[in-house]
Amino acid sequence: MKRKICLLTALMIAVSPIAYHLASSDKKQDSVCIEAAATSLISENGISLIKEFEGFLQYAQWDYKQWTIGYGTGVDKDAYPDGITEGEADRLLREVVVVYEGYVQNFLNKYNITVTQNQYDALVSFTYNMGNVWINSDEVTIRTYLINGISNYSPEQIKEAFMMWCKAGGEVLPGLLRRREREADLFLSDLELIPQVKGEYWRVTSSTGVRFRKDCVTTSEIFGVIPYNTVIIAEEKKECDGFLWGRVKINDIYGWCVLDYAEHISGSIETTVIPDSEEKIEKWRITSETGVNLRFNHSTDDQVLDVIPCKTEITVYEKVQKDSFVWARTEYNGKVGWCVLNYAEQIWPVPEDKLESIRIDRLPDKVVYTSGELFESTGMKIIAKYSSGREDEITEYGCSGNTILPGMSTVTIDYKGLTCELTVLVNPVPGDANKNGTVDPDDTGILRDYLLNAEDEFCEWETGDMNGDGTINIIDFIYMKNHIIYNSKLQNKI
Repeated sequence: MKRKICLLTALMIAVSPIAYHLASSDKKQDSVCIEAAATSLISENGISLIKEFEGFLQYAQWDYKQWTIGYGTGVDKDAYPDGITEGEADRLLREVVVVYEGYVQNFLNKYNITVTQNQYDALVSFTYNMGNVWINSDEVTIRTYLINGISNYSPEQIKEAFMMWCKAGGEVLPGLLRRREREADLFLSDLELIPQVKGEYWRVTSSTGVRFRKDCVTTSEIFGVIPYNTVIIAEEKKECDGFLWGRVKINDIYGWCVLDYAEHISGSIETTVIPDSEEKIEKWRITSETGVNLRFNHSTDDQVLDVIPCKTEITVYEKVQKDSFVWARTEYNGKVGWCVLNYAEQIWPVPEDKLESIRIDRLPDKVVYTSGELFESTGMKIIAKYSSGREDEITEYGCSGNTILPGMSTVTIDYKGLTCELTVLVNPVPGDANKNGTVDPDDTGILRDYLLNAEDEFCEWETGDMNGDGTINIIDFIYMKNHIIYNSKLQNKI
């Protein structure tokens, strides 16, 4: 059957060679199918993998954020009232998959990355399910691995990078779990396996990275900063100075970093606990004006050997808690016995100055972001307050927060279990009409509906006006569509 195409749809076909989904000219006319002219590089094996996990839908069905039909192809709700055949679904899949291939190809070209056919198929299947995760999405670990060189990572790390994305609504979905496993296995099928390094694999989770030091103390020389999302191998672990430290190798240099702001991936090694001091004795000063009794044993009923005067400094060799008293074994005037410490003050080692709170003393230089940018702590000053009233600036802290989704975003600062927060503004990128953090086919649908006066509640000037001319029109639609397909070539126009 021939179908009418309105002026808007015709213009879209004339200007852009690739369509991303099935468009509708208006609410009264039949849906039209815009054919894709780009060359697809995915193999039949890759197509079969997508089909297997998407499943065939004869009629349009709501799928989380959009209406889909066939093998997960996005459509208008009323595009195919009579449904489609599996043959039509296959054709629609092949037309739309080129857009998702474009996301992958742009990323690979940008970083000059070469992959095998199986690796390419796995990445396209992953993208078809996840959307365009290749633009400023450092939370996607496989992206980082590819940029750094996939040969630098073990098969276990690579599989874990795929398996991270098998949840929806915070719960693991069996279907997604199986899909990620198949995609990971396909990606690894051509990979020359590298030997596992003995140690524990960790991934840096603090958006500001962690400091790489010469020794496992916060006063040690700093070699540099290990960036967010970097996978490191701890060959030795020590618990000291209030932190869990890992000995790692960065650029052929061995050093230490705090593991409190990283997540454990795999492997297991023992942790060496370094005590604060090997010395067991303590020094106390008597504060009672009448002194304290030195008794034969730690009991108020025991024989009194002597009286230790006020302001006398004693050496404590052992302590016992009994009833409401803390008893100390000590020596005075050549006599060894016990006295209560309830009427004395500790003078060595200095009593623990307990950490009570942390606060932001100075905001970072940058508090306004564009969607996708990582949080920058430059200029920020964090102060820790202790029970003695002492305040110190701290540098070994972790940062976490979402600077990908537009809106007001909370960034959390974490230091030894205590947190404080600041709020930053995240502006959407032009074209991100639904403000989900990326420009994708869903955004073109929103803009198209706006232009057709079908739906305009989501389309705002800050996201719809792609070329900045002060109006939202068909030119913005073209800009948006070309951005999705040829993003690497149009970065300067966005």
